[in-house]
Amino acid sequence: MPSLQTTDTFRTSLFKNEEFTITFELVPGRGSGGKKLEGILKFAEEAKKDGRIKALSITDNPGGHPALAPTSLGLDIQSMGIASLIHFSLKDKNRNMAESQLFECHRHGLLNLLVLGGDYPRYGFHGQAMPVFDLDSPQLLTLIDRLRQTLPLERGAPGGVMPLPSMDFLAGCVVSPFKTTEAEQLFQYAKLFTKVSAGAHFVISQLGFDMDKYQELLSFCHQNTITPPLIASVFIPSLKVAEIMCRGQVPGVLFPESLLQRMREEAVNQDKGEEARLLRGARMVTVLKHMGYAGVHLGGNNLDFDKIAFLLDQAGHYAETANLQEMQQEVHFPTPSTWYLFPKSGQQNETPHSPSALFRVNQQIHDSAFQSEGLLFPLTRAVSLRADQHQQARSLYTLCEQLIKMLLFRCRMCGDCTLAESSYLCPQSGCPKRMINGPCGGSLHGFCEVYPQERLCFWVKVYHNNPAGHPEALCHCPPLPPKDWSLQGSSSWINYFTGRDHNKLDYTPE
Repeated sequence: MPSLQTTDTFRTSLFKNEEFTITFELVPGRGSGGKKLEGILKFAEEAKKDGRIKALSITDNPGGHPALAPTSLGLDIQSMGIASLIHFSLKDKNRNMAESQLFECHRHGLLNLLVLGGDYPRYGFHGQAMPVFDLDSPQLLTLIDRLRQTLPLERGAPGGVMPLPSMDFLAGCVVSPFKTTEAEQLFQYAKLFTKVSAGAHFVISQLGFDMDKYQELLSFCHQNTITPPLIASVFIPSLKVAEIMCRGQVPGVLFPESLLQRMREEAVNQDKGEEARLLRGARMVTVLKHMGYAGVHLGGNNLDFDKIAFLLDQAGHYAETANLQEMQQEVHFPTPSTWYLFPKSGQQNETPHSPSALFRVNQQIHDSAFQSEGLLFPLTRAVSLRADQHQQARSLYTLCEQLIKMLLFRCRMCGDCTLAESSYLCPQSGCPKRMINGPCGGSLHGFCEVYPQERLCFWVKVYHNNPAGHPEALCHCPPLPPKDWSLQGSSSWINYFTGRDHNKLDYTPE
């Protein structure tokens, strides 16, 4: 756990077992001022006076659209004396920009970060922006952990091996327990392992309305000794936003039809359902606190501080007077045919199936040619090392590899192959975000965030090509490091045997 700072109410609260930490999500719009920003700053002032909200989180270009940078608003909020939680997404940043912005955050004392891949970039100046995704969230968490440990820069980097000052970041991650298919859900839990092993200090859930899924996340973490504090997202939508979410237009958000119907019925009231949505949020807060969550992450639209204060007042009242089992059923809105890791009576739990025949063939070839105990390993290594010594032989060798792998795997010749780690499917050609450490959280009903209802999520395909059967078999391994793009276009087979790729610690070239 990072060292506590007396001026940081978020850190102080989060790591006190007796406290229930409340945060609220702010969504800055496009532009550097205006009424929306004035409203956000007014909310922050009132939240500071009230004292129950321990941090205001600030989104980073949500939905893939340009918006005011979270660090700018974070400085304004910090000057008011309330902690900020900066969303640090990777869709728009390569690794150099990410590190540069970490230095910026450290210099300004913006040390609480929520690390996430981010929504796929959408429309901006003159059309759709180019996605970056040079790093994924486990890789950035690894970088942040390195910066916290005052380790020297790697040899050959600018600045030589001079150590950097320690940067006491508190870095959190996200996870969704609300996926409807086995493949999606198991990979969410598997990637949670990877994020925590990479250095995540706290975990915030995706928003959802299935209370059994909230309980499942707690049970999974308890059974697998995942100890960082868990914060549950409680989202208070308006009817309009609920309809958008129910149509699947918000990446990774599953909004149940039954709740939408309830909200339409409530909208006929004189206040158009305003009190009902706030009371539902208060009940969710009460139930989640009783479940054992360390806190809640509040969010929603058209919410001034008076409405949030009303919600929190009601949650305090419910905690003293309500029947919690009945209340849990009141706010429980499951999605039909959802897969559960710990199913109750009548809930779905699929049976893992066997790996595909193509996977078994590829696995046998890989083990024979690229594992040190394989029958063909000495020959494959000798030929690869010999080809590397002569430019013409290396070019011919690389061309042969390219033809074979393009035909079989749609290879992009990145020079650092991770086919063996993704069931012999290529993430560079198969995943729009090129994720190599498991999926993002944007899939819905098994389909890719970028191509909804058109393409299955790449990692769903990976799972069905080689289902592991349970999340423990998918994880307990360090994240794959970022790709060295200087290798692009070169032979990954030669790079493997010469120690240039991500397996550089496994073999020493002769």
